[in-house]
Amino acid sequence: MKRIIGLMLVSVMLIGLCLSGIAQEADAEGNRLVVQGMATVTLPADTARIELGCQTKDSSVEAAQAQNDAVIKAVLDALHGMGIEDKDIYTSNYSVYMETPYEEYGSIRKADPVWNVTNMLTVRVRNTDDAGKIIDTATKAGANQVYGVTFSSSKENEAYQQALEAAVADAAHNAQVLAKAAGKTLGELIRIENQDASQMGYSARKGAVMETADLSAATIVNGETVVTAAVVLTYAID
Repeated sequence: MKRIIGLMLVSVMLIGLCLSGIAQEADAEGNRLVVQGMATVTLPADTARIELGCQTKDSSVEAAQAQNDAVIKAVLDALHGMGIEDKDIYTSNYSVYMETPYEEYGSIRKADPVWNVTNMLTVRVRNTDDAGKIIDTATKAGANQVYGVTFSSSKENEAYQQALEAAVADAAHNAQVLAKAAGKTLGELIRIENQDASQMGYSARKGAVMETADLSAATIVNGETVVTAAVVLTYAID
């Protein structure tokens, strides 16, 4: 019986210690103020990326690849003729797959498989005014796939620093307002956390598949880049 009472007393003491720890943690959190600040900087786009290429089909994979390779070489020659350097062109996707045609029920002769070969290039455009001309030139050279145009800015890093400073100022202002509204005194800054930033480039992506014969001119409208910064500040409050 004494042993049971002893165990019960130990359990009560442990529970009391746990509750005491929880109370202290709650008090510590109650003396802190956590606020978030955000800011954005908008920049005119000065760079564009165009994803374009060619898809070919044939019953022979070798023939489909040979046709595709010929088109891509012609596209590259045309782009080089516009003064675009090799460093601004790279393969972004290359795929080969077999397509099995649908067969009618009861068909005596099985349909031959068709091989699909797709080669996509990403072209970096340093003068955004040339974006439409590049699409026209590539499609006339044989490109039949244009997936989209994405605009960005070469000054995004500088813009992010500006947005970061503004985000900190925004968070500090929010802390002052909240502390005053709660009747508290804002103390020292305890912690600064930088949240994930985002650079949101304007995109003209439409997933378009363009036929050369139907495309006489590509009208591309320049866009903007929005850079966002977010921070979390933790203050002591009295």
